[in-house]
Amino acid sequence: MKTIDLAKEPLGLSRIFSFARMEPVLLVMGEEEFVLSRADDFEAEVEAISNSPNFQKFLDSRMKCKARFAIEDIEKEVDDELQAESDTLH
Repeated sequence: MKTIDLAKEPLGLSRIFSFARMEPVLLVMGEEEFVLSRADDFEAEVEAISNSPNFQKFLDSRMKCKARFAIEDIEKEVDDELQAESDTLH
């Protein structure tokens, strides 16, 4: 996986797509990260990503985040917020 920091290396879409034709691309823009890869070659993408040191570093950095939220807690919070909004509209 090729990593491109757009702040350091501002590339046009044509150039980015030319990289993505060869391998998945991790686009970094400040604190945000995006992955661009061919949509029709899923098995090759999985293999390329699983063998990618850059992607492994990306996963390792994500694992350092200690905050974990149960999906049930998130669902309850969303439901509560939607109910509160609904109550204020009626």
